[in-house]
Amino acid sequence: MLVKLIGVTARVLTQEKVRKQFVNERYLVPLHNRGFNTILLTTDNPHLEELLPLCDGFLITGGSDVDPKFFNEENTGESEGCDASLDELDRMVVEYGKSHSLPMLGICRGHQTINVFLGGSLIQDIGQSHSGVRHNVHCLPNRLLNFPSVFETNSWHHQALKKTAPDLEVIAVSDENIIEAFIHAYLPIIGIQWHPEMLPEDPQSIHIFDTFAKLFDR
Repeated sequence: MLVKLIGVTARVLTQEKVRKQFVNERYLVPLHNRGFNTILLTTDNPHLEELLPLCDGFLITGGSDVDPKFFNEENTGESEGCDASLDELDRMVVEYGKSHSLPMLGICRGHQTINVFLGGSLIQDIGQSHSGVRHNVHCLPNRLLNFPSVFETNSWHHQALKKTAPDLEVIAVSDENIIEAFIHAYLPIIGIQWHPEMLPEDPQSIHIFDTFAKLFDR
């Protein structure tokens, strides 16, 4: 059996004036547990377009805010930590994944950048009510994710989807009607606003990563 390779987007931090690129292992473990190989896609590769064809699919991770210029807004000061190299990395991954109909799973920032780079927009700040809390998510029947009608999960974000991109179908919202999950109408694309990788034993987290894995069987 040919093992599938998933490209995972790097994120950045600066410690003692040294810029570092990394991925939290908790994103990798559920992929490795399902038999996938993973490769870290770092920023500023001079020929990233030559690396992307090596990948069979992509996981776009959480992180800092995307620059609002990509959805035709000025930064009100509420979009934090914008990094041009991260935005370019996510843009290239999303556009390549879409054009080649490859499986993509976006988590938190990844959920947001999939929406933005497919033509949607974001609320630049929804306040602190969704950061570091647990809340209810209400789900709709859909073709991919068979969630319960209501369940509780974590929340670690201050931005959210405003206008959804063409062909993205909202499948879950919070009590406050914040968009918590979407799927693409016909492509193998999933976006999750919460952090399933932080709840590896949760039934919904297991279901998300199992469903993502099944997208490669098409």
